[in-house]
Formats: sequence, structure tokens, C-alpha cells
Amino acid sequence: MRHWFPTRRLRKLALIRCYAMYMATSARLSIEDYFRAHYQGQCEFVDGELRPKPMGTGPHARVQARLRDALRRFEQAGQGEALPEMSLCLPNGDILIPDVLFSAKGQAFNDHGIFDTPPALCIEIISPSQSFAELHDKCRRYLRWGVASCWMIDPLKRTAWQIDQDEVPREIPTNGSLRAGAVAVSLSQLFQ
Repeated sequence: MRHWFPTRRLRKLALIRCYAMYMATSARLSIEDYFRAHYQGQCEFVDGELRPKPMGTGPHARVQARLRDALRRFEQAGQGEALPEMSLCLPNGDILIPDVLFSAKGQAFNDHGIFDTPPALCIEIISPSQSFAELHDKCRRYLRWGVASCWMIDPLKRTAWQIDQDEVPREIPTNGSLRAGAVAVSLSQLFQ
């Protein structure tokens, strides 16, 4: 899997950092070790491997900011909270980090300041180094854990998909909206 970084040097540094953390631990990293080493936000931990998150691009960051703005009204209505780059601890100990999530109403952080219960919605924004299949697999993991809905957004192609419990990605028309329960965001809000 190849991740995009602004320079080869930055990519190499991120990989060295994740690799050094992995080598300094046993075959299985505990959540305490993960957070003690301050890797949250930089690396996910999946199936015994630390995986660096791709560095965001301008279009990625713009869509992430617009999502946050669009979800604010649902926060103000008390339906949950939109959080970017929030670590999620799955029951098997894997740590995944969606680009944005919308918490369930009243959902509380655990002792590590993360969620170990499924949020209402996980959102993945495709970076140039990521494939549709890679992020669809990640969305399926969220859904099987109990997340009600997952959105995938491609800022370069100005396309989005909604994936619900049946795990089938449904492309949203350009004049349509992504939905998760009472939460809805129109593509026109994301791709202004």
C-alpha cells in the first residue's frame, strides 16, 4: 500500500516513526503503548501493524472542513458531535481513524479519550494514494462493528458514496445528499 506525502522525506519520516514504534513493541501493541507513544492521528493499528495515515491534500482538507461546517447544525440540535481524525478502538484492539465521525447522541469517551463504542457515522475522504477498494474495506469494518452508516468522498472526482448496513456503496447524484439517520449533507455543500 503506497501513501501520498508532500515529499518523499516526510513519507520516509512517518514510516520510520511507525516502524520504530512497531519494532519497539511485541508482536501486539497495547492501546496504552499506542497512546503513550503519541501515535494517535499519525498511525492506525490494524492486524498487528502500524499503518501511517496519508497526509491530507488541499482538496481533502477543504472537504473535511466543509463536512465539519455542514454537520454543525446537527450538533447544535443535540444529535451528536462531528469530530475529525478521532481514534476508534474496535473490540479486537485495532485502532482506526476516520477522517471525520459523527458521534451517537450522548456517546462518551473512554479512559483514553477515544471511542470504544461505534459512532453513528464514519466518513472517509479518499486521498490520492488510497483506492476505493481500500476505503470500502475500512467502511465495512466500521459497519460490522456497529456503525450505522459510512460515507466515502472523493474530492478530486467530486463524487460521494453512502454505505449502509448492507455494505453496498451507493453513488450519490451531484444534486443529492449523503444521509445517516436524521443527518444529511448535500454534495453541493461539499463541492462548492
